[in-house]
Amino acid sequence: MRALWLTRPDLQTSPGGDTTQILETAAALEKRDVVVEMSSARRPDFDRFDIVHLFHLDRVWENVGWCRQIRAAGVPSVLSPIYWPSDDFDRNGREGLGAALTQLGGAGPYHYLKLLHRGLLPLLERGELTALRDAGRGYRLARRFVLDTVDVLLPNSRAERDQLEARFELHQPLFVVRNAVNPETFFDDHGVRQLDVESDPCTLLYVGRIEPRKNQLMLIRALRDSGLRLRIIGRAGDFHRGYERRCRREAGPNVEFLGWRTPQELQRWYRASGVHVCPSWYETPGLASLEAACCGCPIVVTSRGSTHEYFGDQAEYCDPGDAHSILTAIQRALERPAPSSLGHTIAAEFTWEAAAVETLEAYDRAVKTGTGRSGRT
Repeated sequence: MRALWLTRPDLQTSPGGDTTQILETAAALEKRDVVVEMSSARRPDFDRFDIVHLFHLDRVWENVGWCRQIRAAGVPSVLSPIYWPSDDFDRNGREGLGAALTQLGGAGPYHYLKLLHRGLLPLLERGELTALRDAGRGYRLARRFVLDTVDVLLPNSRAERDQLEARFELHQPLFVVRNAVNPETFFDDHGVRQLDVESDPCTLLYVGRIEPRKNQLMLIRALRDSGLRLRIIGRAGDFHRGYERRCRREAGPNVEFLGWRTPQELQRWYRASGVHVCPSWYETPGLASLEAACCGCPIVVTSRGSTHEYFGDQAEYCDPGDAHSILTAIQRALERPAPSSLGHTIAAEFTWEAAAVETLEAYDRAVKTGTGRSGRT
C-alpha cells in the first residue's frame, strides 16, 4: 500500500507532539510494507497513492484545499483529528488578540481570523485565488467540509472519539489509534532512575512547546516561593514568541530554560527529575507525559482531555486554571512513590508498532469503502 501523508509545512522546523506522532507512526507502518510519502504541496499528485492521510481537524486553512482535490480525485482518505474542544482554553487561557476576540464573540471570530491569517493571505500572495472560495466557507463550515470528505477518522482515545461524536454529525467509522512511545529509548526494564544530570528529587521538569495552551506561565506562577526548581525543555512556535518572553520575564531564579533536546537527551532528564509536570488546558494525552512515565518519572497532568484514559490512578491531576491546584498536585506527586507499573504498561501497550497496526486497519476500511464522497462540493 502507498500512503500520501499531507502535513503542515513546518512539521520538523517547528516540532511538536504531532511531529513525533507522525514520524514514528510512519516509520512503524513502513516496517509493515506501507510506503509513506510526506508532502505539504498545495497541489499533490494523488495518482501514485492508494490512500491520503490528513492531520489536525482544526487546521482547516491547509486541509480544506486538500479536501477539495481529494474529492475531485476520488481517492480514499483518513484524518487524524488530534482534537479536543477548546472551550475552556478559549475562555480562560488564550493570550492577547485571541483572548480579546473570544471574550467578545466566543471562539468563532478568533478561529476565522486564524483561518484568514494562516491560510488565505499566504495563498493569495501566491496568486491562488481558489483560497477565496475556501475562506468564504468560514471556519465552522470549512471544518464540516473536511469531515464530510474523509472516509475514516483516527482519534487518539475513546474520550476523543466520544467528543467528536457528541460535537459533530459524523457519517464515517472511527478507529482509535492510541498515542505511544518508543520503549527502546524511554523504558528501563529494571526501573532504574539514572540520576546523572544534576539530579535533585525536588527538581521538576516540563517538556513541550512553549505556548499558552501548554500553560507554562501558570506553572511558573504556581512555583513562585515554593522552593522547588523547574527545568523547561522546549521552544516557542512562530506565533508564541511573545508568550515565551512573558514566561522568561516572570520566571524566578528557580526556573531554567533548556531549549530543545533530542529524545536520547530527554530520557536522561526524565530519569533525573523528581516529577514531570504538564498543566496544559487540554492534552490528548501529551506525549511527554507518556515518555516521562515510561522512564519511571512521577507525573502531574492536566485533568482536561484524555489523560485519565491513559494514566488512570497512577498520575496526579491538576486544574490548569488554578495555580494552587497545580502546586498541590506537584506536592502529592513528590510525596508518593513513583508508580512502578505505569512504565511497564506504557512500554507494553502504547507503542508505535501498536499504533501502526491500528492505523493499517483504518486504511483497509477506507480503501474498501471510500471514494463515495468524491465530486461533492
